[in-house]
Amino acid sequence: MEKEIIMGKFESKFDIYLNTEDPAIVRNMIDKYPFAGVCCNPQMVSRLGRPDFANIVKELREATGERKLFIQTPANDYDGIMRDAEAILKISGDPTVIKIPCTSGGIQAMQQLAGDIDICGTQVMSTLQGVCALQAGAKYVATFFCFMQMGGADEYGLYGGVDAKAVYSALTKFIEVSGSEGRIMACAPRTPDELSYLISTGATSIALDPIDFDNCFNARHFINLNHDVRNSWESVYGNKNAYDLI
Repeated sequence: MEKEIIMGKFESKFDIYLNTEDPAIVRNMIDKYPFAGVCCNPQMVSRLGRPDFANIVKELREATGERKLFIQTPANDYDGIMRDAEAILKISGDPTVIKIPCTSGGIQAMQQLAGDIDICGTQVMSTLQGVCALQAGAKYVATFFCFMQMGGADEYGLYGGVDAKAVYSALTKFIEVSGSEGRIMACAPRTPDELSYLISTGATSIALDPIDFDNCFNARHFINLNHDVRNSWESVYGNKNAYDLI
């Protein structure tokens, strides 16, 4: 049974985004779940190994349809970001959100562009980065939970992460106190428990890679329950379904 896609369906105070560079994956998944759109970044696009970036953007738009498409500028500096954003918008269709990295040049570009286009400040890995992006007019701040937790080696070779939960709590409080209309986008939660925490602490949108979406939706203990229910039915009714018996 076909049903008409209503634009309002994708407008919500909470959004789930599919995080992928692959138009084929978008086509396969976009209508199966209530995704509000698709996100990708330059590193992801490079995984396709295709030199025709413009065509990839057009294919992603076609697959995404009327939902939001988040495309990130490969440039990190102010001048490059400004040129990239203009070029991407010429081919990406509506509605497009330009993802801009939260570098010094990125924050500067956000302040110039936010009055005219929707912006997502991305690669946020600290409270100050997120606050600066929100103050610069970003509609979303893509906050990298797992990357903050993993941290990295400093100049002395010491390994230490950022307190990811503290960052989320601080950004939630900032939005509440400042009256900012920006939204926290939680990126790449890997487990059902991480996803639950991020939603409970104030994230109002989630970007999930296909594998992480499957892990959070189809965790082994969830699927076992589904199988148990079906097996109990089949023990009495065999392979028949309700429509066979009514």
